[in-house]
Amino acid sequence: MSSDIKFSSSAPAVEIDPLTGPWPAIELDRGGLLASLDWTVVGTLAICVVLGLGLRISNLGAIGFAEDEMNKLDAVRAYERGDISANAEHPMMMKALMFGSVKAASAWHNLTDRAVNDEFALRFPNALVGALTAIPLFLLTAAYFDRWTGLLAAGFWAFGINAISLNRVGKEDTLLVFFMLLAFYFYVRAKQISPRDDAARRRNYILSAISFGFMLASKYFPHYFGLNALFHHKFHVRKRDPGEPSGKTPTIFYVLILVAFLLANPAVLLPQVWDYLNAYTGERLLVHTGYLFGDQLYKNNMSSTPFWGTPVYFYLLFMAIKIPLLVLASFVVGFFVSLKRWRHPGHGFVVFMFLFWIVPYSLIGGKWLRYTLSLMPFVYMIAAVGVIALIGFLSKFLKVLRQTSAIVSVAAVIVFILLPGWTAFAHGPHYALYANALGAGRTGYYFPHDEFYDDGLREAIKFVSDVAPQHAIITHETPAVTRYYLERFSRPDLKSQVISSTDFDPAKLAAPAYIIVQRGRIYFENRKKIDFIRDNFKKVYEVKIKEATAAEVFVNEPM
Repeated sequence: MSSDIKFSSSAPAVEIDPLTGPWPAIELDRGGLLASLDWTVVGTLAICVVLGLGLRISNLGAIGFAEDEMNKLDAVRAYERGDISANAEHPMMMKALMFGSVKAASAWHNLTDRAVNDEFALRFPNALVGALTAIPLFLLTAAYFDRWTGLLAAGFWAFGINAISLNRVGKEDTLLVFFMLLAFYFYVRAKQISPRDDAARRRNYILSAISFGFMLASKYFPHYFGLNALFHHKFHVRKRDPGEPSGKTPTIFYVLILVAFLLANPAVLLPQVWDYLNAYTGERLLVHTGYLFGDQLYKNNMSSTPFWGTPVYFYLLFMAIKIPLLVLASFVVGFFVSLKRWRHPGHGFVVFMFLFWIVPYSLIGGKWLRYTLSLMPFVYMIAAVGVIALIGFLSKFLKVLRQTSAIVSVAAVIVFILLPGWTAFAHGPHYALYANALGAGRTGYYFPHDEFYDDGLREAIKFVSDVAPQHAIITHETPAVTRYYLERFSRPDLKSQVISSTDFDPAKLAAPAYIIVQRGRIYFENRKKIDFIRDNFKKVYEVKIKEATAAEVFVNEPM
């Protein structure tokens, strides 16, 4: 079979060999995939989005703010004052949506007298966009493979615990992934259309450019644009007809990326933002360093690349113990199938994107699990390929009934989509602490910073607020979160200190002092101090989540 995708408006039924194909032709008409969708597909996607949104907003405010999220809330408050330069290491797109959400929550409270807590309001835009991401993932997968594979990938995303957990936090990766997938989809559609249909090609290039611009206005990760360009330079998704004009990308495509980026992120034009970015990228703003991975503390910054930071198997271990085993198994099958058929543009695309994610990110010294959100679309696409291969194999093996293929397909949806979906439902709202059978008993052990993400900190601060005498000292690693919750709990009198600060010495603390220790916030700058605290101070409170200790409170009294 040719490595180029073929198109037809009415593709004949083709038996699928689970390993080598041939795969069915993609059913696209002149109007494109969007124009040719039927109500069955639309209805299935709608169910995925609605149920996926339900999982993402359920108890969305049940977990307190993380320090990173408080930086976003502070930026929202700065936006209210007309200052758009706050939190300058990140672009404006997500913060603008958060600003609108927080203002809408305030208006809702004034209108109905029903309060929406800040945690819910700040995270809601990401939860909504995260649920909607099933749509561009379906479109992209269907453009490279077929609708059935696209629906499976969308289902994996909608009900996938790894996507859900990261869509529920106030970080930029959710918007990055949404616009990245849209940009990839419209770009491949432009490449799939004959240059003779200049209007349709230009329309898709324009939509792709706008999506790329919004992607960069969500997070400063331009390498996804480069990877897309590199893939299409090496792979051709359609065979050029004799005598047809050249299909080069028009100049307006690149111009519109810049225009969309600047319109959505005007703060990048401010000199103070560039000064801040210069200091940030030069690692001159780091106040603490280190990532506790298992029982070992590692450097976790870009300057430790490639072999002096967190271990290179960091993300592979994540995949092994944090992805549900059924999804992981289908991924392994799909990856094997795609490797065998890498010359097919669809298979080549998912293998290319996966490898160009897992290898560079594994070599980079600074690693965080939230980065894996941009990996999961390709994992889910490959897993969908694996499920299709398994259906083809079982249908061929079980030649008993004519309806065997349909029965196997229904069973596959139940096993590979609904069961992992139930796993996600059962682990809410603490989705990030999920570990599969391979990681059982190690909750919060390998990736404590990302798994807890300050979960339990709010409760620890509440305890201190309830029991501490007037003007007592509270020490921690989260100045913004502590300031916020002390205000909420009406304890602004408590004196706040940061453990890793150079002028903090636990041996010289005046009583009474309450020290909050979090496993996810052990650094090179504070580990000896925390050892001293554990050895010499009395533990008076502990926050446990799924049998894992998230936060402890010590008081400087003899043990």
